[in-house]
Amino acid sequence: MLSPANTARNEIGARRFFRMTSSIAVTGGVSSAVTGVVCAALFVLSAATAVAQAPEDAAVRRARDAYNAAIARRDLVAMGAALAPAYHLVAGRSAQSHGAAAMDERWRTAFAGDSLYGCVRTPTTVRVNAGWGLAHERGRWRCTYDGVPKGARPGHATGTFDAKWQRDAAGQWRLQAEIFTTLTCEGGASACLPPDSIHARRGAPPTAPRPSAREVHTARAEYNAAIVAGDAQRIAVMLAPTYHAVFGRGTHIEGDSAARMDWEQEFRENGRASCERIPGEVVVNEAWRIAHERGTWRCRSGRGVQRIHPSGIYAAKWQRDTGGRWRVQAELFTTLRCEGGSTVCLPPEPSPPG
Repeated sequence: MLSPANTARNEIGARRFFRMTSSIAVTGGVSSAVTGVVCAALFVLSAATAVAQAPEDAAVRRARDAYNAAIARRDLVAMGAALAPAYHLVAGRSAQSHGAAAMDERWRTAFAGDSLYGCVRTPTTVRVNAGWGLAHERGRWRCTYDGVPKGARPGHATGTFDAKWQRDAAGQWRLQAEIFTTLTCEGGASACLPPDSIHARRGAPPTAPRPSAREVHTARAEYNAAIVAGDAQRIAVMLAPTYHAVFGRGTHIEGDSAARMDWEQEFRENGRASCERIPGEVVVNEAWRIAHERGTWRCRSGRGVQRIHPSGIYAAKWQRDTGGRWRVQAELFTTLRCEGGSTVCLPPEPSPPG
């Protein structure tokens, strides 16, 4: 676990409000009709910006191709070189791993126990902040693995993902974090095990079932209301115990208690309503009680003459607890723009070379 002391207190760009614009539900692995209008401007860039970023976009896609190829040939050395030292994974079943060393062990164990195991991640969108050496990738994934027990029908899982990349000191793109959400799984109950449950908080009343995408939107609205109220405790109760966030400049925070303390400091330093989140979509795996949310954000930070206005895109993963309430498992923010001048809009330190 990361201690609260390890979080950067000057981190900006991780807190925003939501306005509900769209949702997509997936029930039993079958996509339903879109129930809202996806925010059309979610990834719109000017023509000049798009042209300027095209080489970096292509470089990130090449880095993804190289990572896929390393997985296919089970090359642990090449796979490790693709990850930043503080890399964080939220897997399709919601298990989490932190650090390149932990991922090496995770892959090594998977390959040793499963002759079929393999995954391909296909990007659909890449957005780059070239000046800060950051990129946000969105796409779909598929994996194949042995059935459990041996001899059972192999499993085939698919889903959606978001990833954050950072250029290291040598100019190579490396992964900071990935969030995967399983949307379909074929192979029977032994091969398609749902995530471990999140236990309801003590004393929390059960909720009546409603359409899940709408419930996620309602939960985000409650999160927004807690931000407006400056109530860090209300925010914390909406987070899973193993909550993990990667902020706009790349710092991490882990655990609901650490997040509560971080919000308390945010409210002391910047006041209430310092950020806004604008959703683009919510996709839901009803059978597994998990959801994947995407959107844009903008913030204000600082007082007096040094005002900072960062903005960017984000992804969040939710899971319904045993009491029926949706809780945030992880959030991933990427800063794409910062207004306030070079003296206050400082880019993150690059990762050490691999």
